[in-house]
Amino acid sequence: MKHTKKLASTLLMASLLVTTPLWLQHPTMTVQAADNQGQVKLSLAAEKTLQTLYTIQPELKNMDKKMNGPKNGVYELRFDKRIAPDKMELYAMVVLDATTGALHSYENEQEMQKQNNQPSEAVAKQKSAAFLQKLLSDDFKKYKATQTTKGEWDAVTYTRHEHGVPVFTDRYVVGVNGSSVMYVNTFEGAPLRAASSLFAKPGKVMSKEEVTGKVASLMELTYSAYKKETGKPALKYSLESTGYLDAVTGEEIESAFSLKSRYSDVIAVKPGGKKLTASNADEAIRVLTEEFQIQMDGITLETDTNTPAEMKGEGETIYRSKGRDGRITVYTNNNEVTGFQIRGKVEMGNAIQHGNKPANAQLSYEQAKEKAVQFLQPYLDSSVKELKIDQKEIRMPSATSYSFSFYALHDGVIVTDQNYLVNVDGQTGEIVNYMNSFTKPSAPFPDKKTAISKEAAAKQFLKDRPTVLGYMFPVQNEKVQAKPSLVYSIDTASYFLLDAVTGKSFK
Repeated sequence: MKHTKKLASTLLMASLLVTTPLWLQHPTMTVQAADNQGQVKLSLAAEKTLQTLYTIQPELKNMDKKMNGPKNGVYELRFDKRIAPDKMELYAMVVLDATTGALHSYENEQEMQKQNNQPSEAVAKQKSAAFLQKLLSDDFKKYKATQTTKGEWDAVTYTRHEHGVPVFTDRYVVGVNGSSVMYVNTFEGAPLRAASSLFAKPGKVMSKEEVTGKVASLMELTYSAYKKETGKPALKYSLESTGYLDAVTGEEIESAFSLKSRYSDVIAVKPGGKKLTASNADEAIRVLTEEFQIQMDGITLETDTNTPAEMKGEGETIYRSKGRDGRITVYTNNNEVTGFQIRGKVEMGNAIQHGNKPANAQLSYEQAKEKAVQFLQPYLDSSVKELKIDQKEIRMPSATSYSFSFYALHDGVIVTDQNYLVNVDGQTGEIVNYMNSFTKPSAPFPDKKTAISKEAAAKQFLKDRPTVLGYMFPVQNEKVQAKPSLVYSIDTASYFLLDAVTGKSFK
């Protein structure tokens, strides 16, 4: 099924590289018949919302309903329709807040099958507004509609406004086709249903010059070993921000989907420069057994022919295992082994993102990190003397492993395309992932002293992406706070990368 627009509407919600906080993860729906003794009973607030949904979508009342929760603060409801005496088909999924009863999400599977039926602007606004008016009652007046996808009206975003300014994290994204509503997604503030009295009227805020200074402090100088336009290394500025600044103090504030990198202290290393090669499946097995001490008894590898060529790197070959519960994968580039991945049968079915807090861990984070560093050193390029870990970046996660994304430094500056991944099983200490993504430069790195100032970079950024005053619901200790904060929103969604030497934006 095509979910492109639905996924785009939730903006930063999905990312393989970054962990979703546990409190944002909805439980997986368990489809099972509940007897009278074990049946889930909704809170009064959630039941009220469900009754409202019945008035919007009357057919839901006649569906087979199964409920799960509350878990992580929400109920999940599944509605199935009978298509034969012994066969049911998913009709809709609904997620409700256990405390406020507010809607977290709604998906109408039947209508999503029709999403190629593109609505006009008028129809999109009419269908989406009618749904939210009934759902929110008088509160709907607080929301203003904007287009979600440029040039197409298959989703409409409704943003709350208080005191004439937007509430950035209180939004409803309503997906529509030509006949009905396909889905509703919310940003983290919407389910709180916060009273207008909680929003303090804006008073004295930072000046434009002060905002520019704060944004300048968030500009990060980095290297890339390969610049597409020239094929040579480049010095660049990027913005590392949570996306929100306290409008009075300038302090950064976290939201549910803040993706700012958090780098560790410098790690001194002794590179081994070791290269491993495998030109076929048998040689890949030899590398796994002799070099990485992976038990391969009864397991064979075969060349992957299912992954489309456009999804592979140039010169990349992938080998996958057979004859085992679970999966072993080996990656090569022009016959050089660049990584491997081990997944158990349970992990394949239940891998979750967990903020580097593996299930039932027997090793601490620091112990696992030490194992990762010791494993990695023999395979580091000989030029690498120092590393940093991006502590917010989680790659190829599994339920039981720690994930460490290492970045090489040049002259104390991160090199974004000289990185290594090592994942360590928190229960056994086994290395379950290794990926070498080191780019060899074809020329010397530019001198960082030639970079323009952070202030100049900030002015260039803000020229096309001015900050916007509004409210948001901050996150503290992985929990959305019910009290809104007045903030300046910084655009972290659109692409920004500045050549730090010329001051020009990269294309």
